[in-house]
Amino acid sequence: MTVTASPPDVGPGPGADHRAGTDLSPSGRAASPTAAGPLRPTARAADQARPLPGWATGALLVAVLVVTATAGRLAGTRIVPLLHDRMLPWILGRSLGVASYLALTAMVLLGVWLRHPWRRRWHRPSPAAVLWAHVALAAATVTLLAGHLTALALDRYAGVGWIGVAVPWTASYRPTPVALGVLALYGVVLVTATAALAGSIGRRVWFPLHATAVSIFCLSAAHGMLAGSDAVGLRWVYVVTCAAVGLLQGSRWLADGRARRTAVLS
Repeated sequence: MTVTASPPDVGPGPGADHRAGTDLSPSGRAASPTAAGPLRPTARAADQARPLPGWATGALLVAVLVVTATAGRLAGTRIVPLLHDRMLPWILGRSLGVASYLALTAMVLLGVWLRHPWRRRWHRPSPAAVLWAHVALAAATVTLLAGHLTALALDRYAGVGWIGVAVPWTASYRPTPVALGVLALYGVVLVTATAALAGSIGRRVWFPLHATAVSIFCLSAAHGMLAGSDAVGLRWVYVVTCAAVGLLQGSRWLADGRARRTAVLS
């Protein structure tokens, strides 16, 4: 199979004027081409008109088929046994928990950056783009948290249950680390709900609650490190994320303090 494009016009048409490279006679009809010679297709038009060789199209289709078939085979080999594994709810719950933690980290970083004095030095990305990304990450965090809690509550071997994911210190599995996660859950819900109502309630109500996002992140990090059975394998994830949030928040505090001192001296 070949892919072709319609060939470009190589000469002036009946309605062409001097701007198309053809002189008009006094009667208004097209005369002979100008001294510059007949019009020739541009290099871009020639490239568009050049057909794709049949062997290249066939090779591309074969490559796509091989890659998709191999990926499907590998995914089926790994996923099908997992579907019959009694640890599937725990694996899903843990995976969704890590994903929600990463989304929360990105959301907190963008929120701190929105209030950071250094942001005035950077024009890209725009504040509107950062704000929209912040809101999208908040929605992703809440959605992933819902899946995380549902998977753990349905797991008969986790020792958490529906009461454990809703009431602190009621889970039989590591009660205190799980309770930290429950408290972080309530904090995320409170912060996102009050932010969504920011246009209906006063700033004095929602903004102080919104400012606790860094503390909620700390609770989530402690929950992941203490409650996760694979925390040792993910230790660098927690180190990098905690360092990023800590450095950005610390630099914001320092920059705010320097700006206040400068304002007082001036």
